Amino acid sequence: MSEFVFFYSPGACSLAIHAALEHAGADFEPVRVDLRQNQQLAPNYLLLNPQGRVPTLVAGGIVLTETVAIADFLDRRFPAAGLLPRDDIARALAQAAIQRLSSDIHPLYRALWITDWFAEDPGAHPAMKATAAERLKAFHAELEQRLAEGRWGQGEPTGFLAYYTGVFLRWSAAVAPEGLGPASEALRRRLANDPAMARVLAREGVSLDSLKRATD
Repeated sequence: MSEFVFFYSPGACSLAIHAALEHAGADFEPVRVDLRQNQQLAPNYLLLNPQGRVPTLVAGGIVLTETVAIADFLDRRFPAAGLLPRDDIARALAQAAIQRLSSDIHPLYRALWITDWFAEDPGAHPAMKATAAERLKAFHAELEQRLAEGRWGQGEPTGFLAYYTGVFLRWSAAVAPEGLGPASEALRRRLANDPAMARVLAREGVSLDSLKRATD
């Protein structure tokens, strides 16, 4: 029996935890929960994660949810993997960027794609989608500058920050289908060639430069 059971959906934010588990060399069983098929709403899954989201990690019979919390747990369980920096300042800078992605940028993509989660009135959806798209374009421009200047985390992003940023580089196809700036594209290429991420992309059937899946 594996040490962990990991529930993910292809190309979702769970991609970052998936890569972190691979990078750490964790003994885990991956279980696909396809958001496009609403499998996250199945009764047996809702017993594990009542919010009906991914990722979910079961560790020793304990259910862990929320990307930021799971990343911190994995860093503490596998300190040699370097998922988060050991230096206090570098760690704080990495966690600030991770938290920004989780609490600020992720909800903007949700507003773009699952608009009725925020507003039931269809009449409000076009303005909400437009606002989300503009704010996401602004974020990716800011991210490009921060990457170019070595200010996304401390220096070049590594470990979990790099993996989590990769999720949003992939999602950027929704607002910047023509591609991103050179620093962002360099990070995207580096992540695609990262051994752990490459294994996860193959398992999930996705890439970092498209929203399409192998099953589309």
